[in-house]
Parts: sequence; C-alpha cells; structure tokens
Amino acid sequence: MLRIVYPQSGGIPPPPASRGPPPPLWSALPPLQMPPPAPGRETPRSVVMDTVVQWNIRGFRSDFGELKLLLNRSQSPVVALQECRLVEGQVPPRGYTLLLPQGGSPGGEAALLIRNGTRFSEIDLKTGLHAAAATISLEKTLTVCSLYLPPNSQISKLSLAGLFEQLPKPILVLGDFNAHSPAWGDSRRDGRGRMIEEFTAENDFIILNFGEQTFVHSAYNSTSAIDLAVVSPSIAAECSWAAHRDLCGSDHFPIF
Repeated sequence: MLRIVYPQSGGIPPPPASRGPPPPLWSALPPLQMPPPAPGRETPRSVVMDTVVQWNIRGFRSDFGELKLLLNRSQSPVVALQECRLVEGQVPPRGYTLLLPQGGSPGGEAALLIRNGTRFSEIDLKTGLHAAAATISLEKTLTVCSLYLPPNSQISKLSLAGLFEQLPKPILVLGDFNAHSPAWGDSRRDGRGRMIEEFTAENDFIILNFGEQTFVHSAYNSTSAIDLAVVSPSIAAECSWAAHRDLCGSDHFPIF
C-alpha cells in the first residue's frame, strides 16, 4: 500500500505508545504497519492517512480471492492494478467500481478499483499506452493513474509526456514500468530505466521507491524492482512506500 499522510493542525492525536499493530485477518498476511518515512521525510504527529494499493495481479480471476483479502485488510479507497487479464463477465470485488481504459483492450492491462462512496471523475485518456486514470477526492484531491508498460514494447519520452500532460496535478502514477535502474533499487540499468530516470528528472517528478524488490522471476531465481510509484513533488513528502512480503499468488509484490 502507498500511504498518503496529510498533516492536520489540531488534528487526530497520536495513538498511545503502548498500542501495537492491528492483528492480522489471515495468517498469510502480516499486520500492516506504517513504513518508515524516506530520508528527510518526517511523519507529522497528527495525521490522516489514505492507503492506496498498487499491484500487478497477473490475472484478476486467478488471484481474485487474494485481491479481496487485500481490500478487506487495507480498506483502500483506490487500487491500481496491472495485467488483470479479464475474462467476459468478470465483476469487481463487492463494494468497488472497476475502471478500464476507455476504448482500449478489454483485458485490463491497466485498471483502477475505486471503493464505492469515494468521489471520483474518470479521465478519458488519449494515449496508445495501457493506462487508466481518475481524479479522486480523498483528504486531498489528486489524480491516480494505473500504468502498464509491456517489456518488449517501444516506449518513448514523447508518449509518456503525452500521457502525463493529461493528468491534472497533483498526480500519483502507479504501475509496472518494466524498467531497470539502481536509482530505484534494481541491480542493473537498461535503456528504458535510463529513459525513465531522464523523464522524471526533466519533468520534476519524484519516484517514491527506495530500494525494495517488487518482482520475482522464479525461472531465473532472481528479483528486480520494476513497479514504480511516480508522484508530483507537491505531495511527495506526504507519501510513504513499502512492498508487501507476500506475493499473494502473483509474481509481483503488492505495493503499500
């Protein structure tokens, strides 16, 4: 889950020091804990938190049960999914609305789940990329975009710029970028990783990842960091990021 922490003057008091993490709802998933802030990002004492889940689910139907457990556990108002592989007649988990790219592939390479009762406005994106986006009214109003960049497709700065320019700021772009770079914890740098580094630096975006691996390649017994969270600088200091310790049936870890 990605946690967005909003400072509040005279807001909610901090919990007692003796309070522990909430008990897990099922044995496979450890209690959710607030990940430590990145260096230089101090967590305010009085906060309101919105939890956003990011996950390459690698099959909506096959991991539907795990998805429902994650939703019950996190009570997230919005979830960014990639590689849903939807089949005809597939419905979202109860209590959520499923947003797919308008006019795009019905398979759901990128999708958003939005909890019922959450105010949102879907964005009709004009792009050749696999992306779904909506402006969400949480404690703050922001645009959340789910993005999937297939590993063998040609992706340019121009195509990324065309997408990002359609997203009202502040933005939170969550996705499987299939891009490798030590800048976000991968062991190597490839051409796409270098391009993403340059694109975010040139356009003043922040990548929240700070070193955790997000993908497990079982055939090669290796891991990599290819699932990224890209945000506007105006909200970067209010966000924290962590990868779950359980794949939950996929080959990508859910991102907290």
